[in-house]
Amino acid sequence: MVGFTLALGMVIAGVALGSTTGTAVRGTFTIHFPKGHPASNAPCPSDQFCGVGSLAQYGPATITILDESFDEIAGSPCLAVTRVEQIDLLDGSGSLVTESIGTFCRPGGSGDSHASRFSYGSPGRFRFAFTVDGAESTGVFSGATGAGTEIMDVNGGVGVWHLTGSITTR
Repeated sequence: MVGFTLALGMVIAGVALGSTTGTAVRGTFTIHFPKGHPASNAPCPSDQFCGVGSLAQYGPATITILDESFDEIAGSPCLAVTRVEQIDLLDGSGSLVTESIGTFCRPGGSGDSHASRFSYGSPGRFRFAFTVDGAESTGVFSGATGAGTEIMDVNGGVGVWHLTGSITTR
């Protein structure tokens, strides 16, 4: 998954480090993966599905999809999807790991079109429920808990992903 960039915008409001605090999580990720064009997503390695952005109150960060699977859903044009992601703070103070499960569907009949398997840009929507994996998270996110929803709309070489939910840190 080479040749894309990710701009990440997330708002995590009111985190009090050092005590247990529940916090609302809202975020927006914009992913660019232009076909046939190199895209810089430094400081991420070029061979990873990784992008650069920032977490409010934490600063610059990268997000990496560590694992992702797609399976057919019998009788449906949609796919079942699982995903593990890691958000790393660039200052080294912590990594937040989330696990997601949901679907990927194409609107209308676009998933059943007769387009070539090499066509590019077909629209689609990912819908996930996520949970925070505090055992795999580190630093300021070590032991964190939380859950929420993710929706990502893709079209062409652009994806816009919205995250809402809550997180509890210590």
